[in-house]
Amino acid sequence: MLTTNDIIQLQLTEEEIKSCISRTISIQFLDNLRMRHPNVQFDCKLRGYVGELAMRKWLTSNGIQIDETNHLDDDDNIDIDFIVGGKNLELKTSLKPDKDVNIQGVINARDIKLIRRCGETIRDLRGDVHLQIYFDQKRKAKDQWLKAQDIDLASKDINYLYDSFLAKAYLEKTYLVAWIDKTTLISKITQLPEYQRCWSFPGSQRQFWKCPLAQSRPPIELIQYLKSN
Repeated sequence: MLTTNDIIQLQLTEEEIKSCISRTISIQFLDNLRMRHPNVQFDCKLRGYVGELAMRKWLTSNGIQIDETNHLDDDDNIDIDFIVGGKNLELKTSLKPDKDVNIQGVINARDIKLIRRCGETIRDLRGDVHLQIYFDQKRKAKDQWLKAQDIDLASKDINYLYDSFLAKAYLEKTYLVAWIDKTTLISKITQLPEYQRCWSFPGSQRQFWKCPLAQSRPPIELIQYLKSN
């Protein structure tokens, strides 16, 4: 079973975080299902790029060559695809649910967030490998704090935005928690009764495939997997 001893802390520099802010201000926002406060939208987009950069940095530092990256919006999370040796790696980025207290609580209670699209079977799921990053920041508490801030989102001053969004929190609170390959996921899902294969939550318009973090693969095994494949 996965524990916090298995997870990888992904570290970035202040300049790298600021480069993510530069990318964030150049992208037009798109909310697919609901309207969110502009500050929340901005931070959601920012942490997607933070997750992408941190993941790319960790992979390359471990000798993995990334052939291509794609950027895809996906409601609360931002899916960033890495193409490595012909394999599609999909990255999920999430904030910590407030009631989980710490990252071990997240591991015990949460899944890799794999959206089940309408009419999709598990074999239709896009991506060969799914990665889950968690930011050690409380989701609801952060949203409430963001909504209360008076931030000039039209500003091009990167230092101002860095300070306004307390982006320094991304320097050391970003963790690669777990991953799973599609073959293993299919095997796990097909062993479950139909009614246990997906989950949702009140008010959600989406379903998610059951993929518990605690039963997924530890980050360090990803390097060996990619090199051997």
